[in-house]
Amino acid sequence: MEENKNPVEEANNLNEEKVWFEWSAPERAYQKKDRDFWVTAVAILVLVSVILIFIKEFFLIMALISVLFLYYALSAVPPGVIKNKVTNWAVYFGELRYEWRDLRKFWFKKSLSNQTINFETNLRFPRMVSLVIKPEDQDKIKEIVVKKIPLLEDSPTFVDKLTRWFAERLPLEDRKKDKKG
Repeated sequence: MEENKNPVEEANNLNEEKVWFEWSAPERAYQKKDRDFWVTAVAILVLVSVILIFIKEFFLIMALISVLFLYYALSAVPPGVIKNKVTNWAVYFGELRYEWRDLRKFWFKKSLSNQTINFETNLRFPRMVSLVIKPEDQDKIKEIVVKKIPLLEDSPTFVDKLTRWFAERLPLEDRKKDKKG
């Protein structure tokens, strides 16, 4: 025999947010760079700057120095740890909430020495949200998120493809050390 369910209680159940998966992770991908990396990066910057001085591109030189300094600051300061979660209503990045209707598609990517899940959004800003995950949680997260939005096999952004192309042809770090460590 079927129970008589109260419609108000049913509505409350539909309006209740349920956490499907929750994890703690660094705020951003992070990998400490060694001295050899910085020596190589500064040497390349000096060589490019010398060429740019001859064509009087002083603002471009300042922009390149600024980008290198920003990268140094981000790699020198370890990120804090935040709590991320996937619910029936949204994906949470710490306290920031991205509802499923605002997310277009997702993919997984190795960023520095971390595994990340990346979401393309329908928002003007941010266009992409990247959350650090544990490699062992990837399958569980994939199983949940793929029910809400489509999965891409690889990053669709031009910048990621360009970065990968440059990293393969101009490695600033010894790859043998990365595989051992």
